[in-house]
Amino acid sequence: MNRILINQLDIAWTASGQGQPVILVHGSWDTHAAWDRVAPGLAQELRVIRYDRRGHGESECLPGQGRYSEDVDDLCQLIEAMSTDTGIVHLIGHSYGATIALLAADQCPERVASVLVHEPPIFGLLKQDKEHRGLLPIIQQHIDQAMALLENERDAEGARYFADHIGFGPGFWDGVLTAEMRASFITHAPTWLDQARDPTRLDIVPERFSNLQVPVCLTTGTHGLPWYAPTMAQLARLIPDARLVTVPGAGHAPHLTHPDPWVQLALDFIGKH
Repeated sequence: MNRILINQLDIAWTASGQGQPVILVHGSWDTHAAWDRVAPGLAQELRVIRYDRRGHGESECLPGQGRYSEDVDDLCQLIEAMSTDTGIVHLIGHSYGATIALLAADQCPERVASVLVHEPPIFGLLKQDKEHRGLLPIIQQHIDQAMALLENERDAEGARYFADHIGFGPGFWDGVLTAEMRASFITHAPTWLDQARDPTRLDIVPERFSNLQVPVCLTTGTHGLPWYAPTMAQLARLIPDARLVTVPGAGHAPHLTHPDPWVQLALDFIGKH
């Protein structure tokens, strides 16, 4: 892994392939390794840059409560550093990393050529959805349960609960994640707990997305938990000219379960921008 100093932190990153640069932004509980199944395919046509977000993998993290804006600032600085030759980069994000990618595109649009994201968990958008707003207390109940387990230092149980009840769906922990992936989830449990406690997370208002000035492709699955599809539908209505694509058979992790079609989808979208 390479190192770059960003906001006084050593951030770990790696790159492969040649072509237009694309930065992959991983989600919670994870590291750059989340992209192992799609990076080789993307690298056939692109320069693929992966990094560990602060507090994940080999990247450092400052003590004290973190804020989502720090992740956004980190990504904007990484974008600037990685776009010296081309002037712009493409972004791909998953889950929490998808939220960070969208917010970075809003913060530094002059450096971003396009954004492709899978199911950013911006569930607050469901407040605007009369049909699905009843999902919000269910989501919060599950989040509270996961937090309670972690606060009682039951990291493995909390990680499993999150995976099967909030993030991905029943059976994901045992049926999809490898032993190495499960270990990463458990290792990063304190980092997710810090994110869940972020007092500024509710500051992410719809206007942040309705002002986006870059091409955006939103992807969602057909087999995910019930809150993702309506959240993505709301987001697609907010973002100007956003493209919403459904990945058949996939849930919240197409980069793990459906890597080949997801790579092709990404290459097709990026190739147009």
